[in-house]
Amino acid sequence: MTHGPPPNPDGIARDQPTGTDSIAGGLALVLGMLGLLVAASYPVYAAAFVAALAATAVLVRTGLPALGRRLRGRVTELDVPGFGTVQIRVTAR
Repeated sequence: MTHGPPPNPDGIARDQPTGTDSIAGGLALVLGMLGLLVAASYPVYAAAFVAALAATAVLVRTGLPALGRRLRGRVTELDVPGFGTVQIRVTAR
């Protein structure tokens, strides 16, 4: 006794698509595998890339709030030709 959907009239049972597969997921898998291959082939460059990425993340996490504190309350005007003047103000939430 078999369980599942009944076979089609031609006698071949077909699975229903799950809808979880996507082109983006397949592309991410291929790019991830390619990245691992490149990292295994060039470990020094891969380590330098990871270190640069980590340093950039640290700078963004510390630098942007410091920049926001420094610019808080300052009003900057930007003249856009053909549009007018735009005021940019940084405020705390």
